[in-house]
Amino acid sequence: MEGKVALGVDIGATWVRVAVSDTSGEILAKNKEAIRTSGELEVSSQVIRLVKELIAELSFQEGDIIGIGIASAGPMNRQKGELVTPSNIPLEVVPLAGPLKDEFNVEVELINDGVSAVLAESRYGAGQERENIVYITISTGIGGGVIMDGNLLLGKNGNAAEVGHFTIDEEEKLKCGCGRKGHWEAYCSGSNIPNFVEMKLKNSKLQETNSRLIEIKKEGFDGFQAKDLFDLARDGDEHALELVGELGRLNAIGFATVTEAYDPELITVGGGVALNNPDLILNPIKSKIKRYTQNEVPEIRITPLDENNVLYGAIARALSLV
Repeated sequence: MEGKVALGVDIGATWVRVAVSDTSGEILAKNKEAIRTSGELEVSSQVIRLVKELIAELSFQEGDIIGIGIASAGPMNRQKGELVTPSNIPLEVVPLAGPLKDEFNVEVELINDGVSAVLAESRYGAGQERENIVYITISTGIGGGVIMDGNLLLGKNGNAAEVGHFTIDEEEKLKCGCGRKGHWEAYCSGSNIPNFVEMKLKNSKLQETNSRLIEIKKEGFDGFQAKDLFDLARDGDEHALELVGELGRLNAIGFATVTEAYDPELITVGGGVALNNPDLILNPIKSKIKRYTQNEVPEIRITPLDENNVLYGAIARALSLV
């Protein structure tokens, strides 16, 4: 199959990433662009344009494409190849597989981005030669993928292992992007950590120290981002460290629930929040997870594939279509 290429697509809440690989799975070129969501066909049109630009840049022809794998956060209908009221995209339906199949006349498969990432871990990353692994992303949202007894879990509609929608707060204080309350993603994801910080600060009586969070509480929370909390924690801000510890406790509950549900030997962790703050995210989880699980605690580590794991998994899926 010399001269042939596979395509991997990663549809995120913020970015669309496209990669071209050879038939061994090695990425030859990739590109990303801020996602466009003004219409339900705009995302697929954006992907088609990016694919054509990359193929031309590499001097391949569209007929050289042997398959396309698309990875995205859900919910989705995998059989129809479309997203259905996705949590992080403000559209009711997002057709993906159909428009790309029509355009390039090749097999196209849509899978959950967490599923794609765990597939990448098993083929190219920390999960090689392991039978029971879980991948968890802590990013704009929280998601997951599971390989159990060597089998990739997909579910009837492709929505298996949506771990970010596990309930970790029975009091349901914060609302998730899916519209429900109490979900893990509502507290510990990049898009919702500011809501968590605001809730905690408004309901606490902070002592007058030199904590920057006291000033933020007085000024209001406009423009406050997850990054700001972790930056303050790294600078030694007392109250920021306390809140990061509380996020770690909530993450530990989520990881413990995953451990109880799937009994993995390895959990790899990715996503922008985790990759940019590995110690502040992982250390509290590792120190607190045993409080919440009766199972043996699995190995927990940052993915060695960095931000490319979802793309690698999408490419692996594309190659499996041949």
